[in-house]
Amino acid sequence: GPNGLAAAIRLAEAGRRVQVLEAADTVGGGARTAELTEPGYRHDVCSAIHPMAISSPFFRSLELGHHGLEWVHPDAPLAHPLDGEPAAMLFQDVDATAATLGEDGPRWAKWMNTWAPRWEGLCADALGPLGIPSHPFWMASFGLSAFQPATRLASSMFRGTEAQALFAGLAGHSVLPIDMAPSSAIGMMLGIAGHAVGWPMPKGGSQSIADALVEHLESLGGTVQ
Repeated sequence: GPNGLAAAIRLAEAGRRVQVLEAADTVGGGARTAELTEPGYRHDVCSAIHPMAISSPFFRSLELGHHGLEWVHPDAPLAHPLDGEPAAMLFQDVDATAATLGEDGPRWAKWMNTWAPRWEGLCADALGPLGIPSHPFWMASFGLSAFQPATRLASSMFRGTEAQALFAGLAGHSVLPIDMAPSSAIGMMLGIAGHAVGWPMPKGGSQSIADALVEHLESLGGTVQ
């Protein structure tokens, strides 16, 4: 998968001879694309949308576009349907998102306009190795909200169902019950990412990420078996 291939690339960059052993028929792990239904129709086996991949400081250092990786940005990456009401929508534009959130639009805009400009530093600290963060005050402020259950944070910040539902949908990606800590952390990261860099999909499916990593590894002399 991307983590193993990233480790292999780092070793190859350090001058080591690297061979990756893959037990499956294709590389990629959770970033694979296959004909799961009908011939010619390719579907992502696991992950499909990758805001953290386009944000990854390590991935950006590799210039994977030179190896065929191309990002596609939908106009509206996320819609949360509501019974009998217009859907709550996440756009990269904060104001466009706020316009779908009723009375909570200004609160959402104020919240995300605080964090979206900090995304690069927040992302580097959150995705980096454990240690003293480069932006300790940002991380401390983020943690005060992020380590709450999503239900508590949403009900304390928003009054209407639109913003609460949108945040619940984001926090659901934590694969935790949203009334359990720290489900807010994933919800916040994905929401901020949606405004800072979008929620892109790799053209050709998630396999494109793995294929680009393999091609880069091979350019450094590494091999995959």
